[in-house]
Amino acid sequence: MAAIATDIVSRIADLSDDAFGAFCEDIGGMFGVAMRCDRRAAEVSTAYSLREHFKKLAAVHLTKADGALNGAFHLAFDQGGLFILSGVVVMLPESRIIEDARGGSIEAATNLQDAVREVGNLLVGSWDRVFRESCPGHGHFIKANTFIGKPWEKPEQIELQSNTEVVVVLYEMAIDPYPRFTCAAVFPCTVLNGLDQTESAASSRGSRPVPRAPDPGPQVTSQQSQATEQGGGYIPPGRRSPLIDGDMLPSELASTRSGDFAAASHGTGLAFLDAAYIQSQPQAGLAEFLSTSAAEIMDKGVVWAGPEDTVQDVIAKMQQQNVGYVLIGVNGVLEGLVSGSNILGAVSLYLRPMFAKWRRPQDDATLGVKVKWVMSRPVRTVRPDATLAAMIETMRRCGGRCLPVVDAKGAVQGIVTVFDILLRILESDKSICWNGRPPQAPPLLI
Repeated sequence: MAAIATDIVSRIADLSDDAFGAFCEDIGGMFGVAMRCDRRAAEVSTAYSLREHFKKLAAVHLTKADGALNGAFHLAFDQGGLFILSGVVVMLPESRIIEDARGGSIEAATNLQDAVREVGNLLVGSWDRVFRESCPGHGHFIKANTFIGKPWEKPEQIELQSNTEVVVVLYEMAIDPYPRFTCAAVFPCTVLNGLDQTESAASSRGSRPVPRAPDPGPQVTSQQSQATEQGGGYIPPGRRSPLIDGDMLPSELASTRSGDFAAASHGTGLAFLDAAYIQSQPQAGLAEFLSTSAAEIMDKGVVWAGPEDTVQDVIAKMQQQNVGYVLIGVNGVLEGLVSGSNILGAVSLYLRPMFAKWRRPQDDATLGVKVKWVMSRPVRTVRPDATLAAMIETMRRCGGRCLPVVDAKGAVQGIVTVFDILLRILESDKSICWNGRPPQAPPLLI
């Protein structure tokens, strides 16, 4: 068995307690459910021991870490956790969730794979926030992959061999009124080597890890909020906001190597923040630019549609208002978001003029689909004082291109899109003449 210090096992278990606790708070706040998590064990073992707890289907989120933890570790949920968490996220009927948790098939799990991945995004965001606040030397956690199925049929699918020596921190999690389920954090012992070094360095300085601060709530000032994580998912009015995704402070991003920052922006639609641009900016100016708040750049002209509206209704609103995103909800309560990509994925290809001769009534019927079935949810939001650095980081981690801006009560104040960030950059570059507003609505010729 791996020779790993008892205090390191205890330390990673304590961090895992806080991280799963934060995840429970986030999910509870987002979806109005009572959720709790209790540790059952923390031990050094082999990955083979996990078979006892994950005999059937499982959801395994492979997470890449750098910094104090260096390498890949796993966050796993048993069959109950797979179906209960994803069912809560997509708001399935209670009876359906319980039925699937007890005997759901791989086909049923596959149908929920988008929701399972979203649960993984929220989970890793919670973990990253806690480790950033409480673990000296922490870099980043990034969800690399989500596996759904029976992990022990082919262990290489989850990059974890049966004889791998690991620290397993095992939990029992519950969401009322559903059955309890099992989850675990699984750390290969080699991943924890850096944690030992950073803990020793902290001890030699006479310092201790900073405990996770309580949620500041609506009273937080803009100065305080710049020193905490910003981002997150939609919160119904009256609920406090779980801070789901972290950010680098502007000063940290300003000192980041240009190549690293370019890599961070890759794949978000922010690829224009390349090395050449970063290198051309004075460091102080970059810090000031990245500290720009959402309230300063958001578009207040938000376009709404109801969940019972059709895809055709939303297309008409996009074209009339020249917008690329429409918020879905009733009486200002945000339920989902529709983008041009959602629309293109919902309508038949044969509605395009070039395919008109093959158009059939079934193709026209796709325009009548209710938008609640194609919208993206849950919706990630930011507060008005969220920094540009925080928004870029949230987009990078979660793949979105639009972040609604909500106040402490959950009321939508505006939206920030990749377009708004690009426009701010062009405005800051005096060598570029920028007039007008390019079209944002999807080029749908229907």
